[in-house]
Amino acid sequence: MPRKEFIELVKEIKKSGKSKKMSKRDFIWLFDWYEKRTSGNVWRINEYLQREKMIVVPNYQSGWIDEQIELKEKDKAKIAKGTCDEELETFDPISRLSLLEAASKTPVSVKRDAKLEKAYHLMWQNDFSQLPIMNNEREIIGIITWQSIAKGLIANKESDTVKDFISRSYKVLSENTPLFDAIKEVINFGIVFVKDKNNLIKGPVTPFDLNEEFIEQVEPFILLEQIENFIRLILDNKIILEDLLKLVTIDNYDREISSLSDLTFGEYLIVIENPEMWKLLKLPFDKTDFTKNLHCIREIRNGVMHFHPDKISKEQLELLRRTSTFLYDFISTR
Repeated sequence: MPRKEFIELVKEIKKSGKSKKMSKRDFIWLFDWYEKRTSGNVWRINEYLQREKMIVVPNYQSGWIDEQIELKEKDKAKIAKGTCDEELETFDPISRLSLLEAASKTPVSVKRDAKLEKAYHLMWQNDFSQLPIMNNEREIIGIITWQSIAKGLIANKESDTVKDFISRSYKVLSENTPLFDAIKEVINFGIVFVKDKNNLIKGPVTPFDLNEEFIEQVEPFILLEQIENFIRLILDNKIILEDLLKLVTIDNYDREISSLSDLTFGEYLIVIENPEMWKLLKLPFDKTDFTKNLHCIREIRNGVMHFHPDKISKEQLELLRRTSTFLYDFISTR
């Protein structure tokens, strides 16, 4: 069931006839608090959109999570030629190259007949190790790299034109290439460019981008574990197990709670929010602000545990970092 805010937005769009623009991430969050395009989320969203005769352009199911989309009502029937090609796509269970942020960027490029100093300047200014050589936005002639320049100078080339320092050590892949296949090509070639659905060149994707992607995927898990450990330390040796069990409802009969480590994050919140437990903890925090922050962490945690290449937002990642640092500082001064 979509959130009330999403239902109201759909009503507003239908009433005004005006579409609403937002990022794919904001669209999914607005629907039901989660920002990942898991199969369950996609099925629920698509079912609701079809029932309400709404459409998302371009399709939100693929591509970079922070790309802009438009939510609007399906066009009414008119006396006109042509067909509507904006119907919802079938759910794609495979993670594609287009999910990477780097695969959505328009590359900084240099023309074939440009002077070598132009390539120097662009590479140095942008801290790039290579540049695509392009005379139009749909075709790569080659690339120029610090290495290809060095090889040319060693070979005593007298040219000062980019075309004489071309390297062919790159690969161009469709944005629909499965992500794992694309990663292998990035490792093999060192640089991959991407052709989107309009045949426009995007990228490049390099091992550096994969490292950044991996770090941004893993960091939330590490920060969430740290935050959970800090919460355990805050509760440690403060509350009698018998009192704790009175607050927590165990639905799974196979589950046993014998220590703080057996609690879920949501159960930590139940304990901390309880007025009597809060007094026992004697925390020098504003209770309202502190618990509100932890509820935000819990929502992020629920989203992160839906394993999918879509990353959490920069704002959410920053909240995790701040909270982890804040709790660490508090624990360290006790």
